[in-house]
Amino acid sequence: MKRDILYVDDELENLIVFQATFDDYFNVVSADSGQEALDLLATRAFPVVVADHRMPKMTGAELFEVMRIKFPHTKRVMLTGYADSKAMLSAINQGHVFHFLKKPWEQDVVFSILVRAIEAYDMGISNMMLQDRLVAADRCAMLGRSAAQLAHEMGNQLCMLPLLELIEEEYSQHEDLVRMAGFARTTHERLVQIINEVKAFVRFEREQVIAQPVGLAHVLHELVEFLRYERNLPLARLSVDINAEPWAKANRVKIQQVLLNLLKNAAFAIRDRDTGHVTLRLSAAGDEAVIEVIDNGCGMTEDVVRRIWEPFFTTKGEEGTGLGLDVARSIIEAHGGTIDCTSEANRGSHFTIRLPRVESASEIKPREPAPPITVPVGPFAQPLVPQVS
Repeated sequence: MKRDILYVDDELENLIVFQATFDDYFNVVSADSGQEALDLLATRAFPVVVADHRMPKMTGAELFEVMRIKFPHTKRVMLTGYADSKAMLSAINQGHVFHFLKKPWEQDVVFSILVRAIEAYDMGISNMMLQDRLVAADRCAMLGRSAAQLAHEMGNQLCMLPLLELIEEEYSQHEDLVRMAGFARTTHERLVQIINEVKAFVRFEREQVIAQPVGLAHVLHELVEFLRYERNLPLARLSVDINAEPWAKANRVKIQQVLLNLLKNAAFAIRDRDTGHVTLRLSAAGDEAVIEVIDNGCGMTEDVVRRIWEPFFTTKGEEGTGLGLDVARSIIEAHGGTIDCTSEANRGSHFTIRLPRVESASEIKPREPAPPITVPVGPFAQPLVPQVS
């Protein structure tokens, strides 16, 4: 496949000659001014830019100086018909020129330089990607160490069970108090599971959790009960639309973790909108259960939508880690399902989860153990713990 080369010259004859000479080897795009070259660079990536030095309005050295800041990876080759040492020094110092070519140039020499410039560009991009991976690995290591310490401290604090049992025994006649004690017991169980997941993550283990037939309507109702204590998403701005009651073979805690992550993201998207609203919808389509999270918040551009599943990519700045959606997709795929997103800037986002349906719990034979599924574990999964002010 031919690689792109941008040639910049204010003389039409030079543009025609250069393009005709190298069109068989490269995809040569021409520009007759420095500004036109910058406009083209803003819309597409060029490994190499070849520019004449003496051009009106913007010289080649001035063009390369701008490129060095805005497009640092693009290799810059200068053409000059003058032995002007001052201009050459300016281009070297300010524009970081890859190579100088004297006019009239020779085809073989220029071809060799262009090939080397493209190789240098590719190597620079590869090094940049490698550095990004090293940074990501370092961040993961740091998160792992922090997670191990956090799990240890959380485990030391989870000593509430005797108190809950006392409340349930001594105050059994107080229905609301017993209900809250049951709620706290469920929260305790979830925290224990999360701590075990963190420990498994730090030990480089993959936790296997049991997937059982669960009624997704019940899963959603239970999640909404937890959301009563979630300050970031007032229930007044949440609608729950249950159009069917499908069953799926799943781990309900993991599914709730995914939904909680999506709902928190939606709450973040609508927080600056007076009319912001989030819808949690459950329906059935053929042999699939469909769960949707819809908001009318800030939305995302197409480029952002394509990147949201990348680890560490976030639109929340310091408020986000960029890990939630990557883990969410892994959890859903471990359940044999899919998760997709459509979004439009300033219009909102729409996440759709599809899970294979089962008819009911009776589909699993009475004494047949449910097969385990392997799901992501570690500090990236969000526990369903209410935030009480």
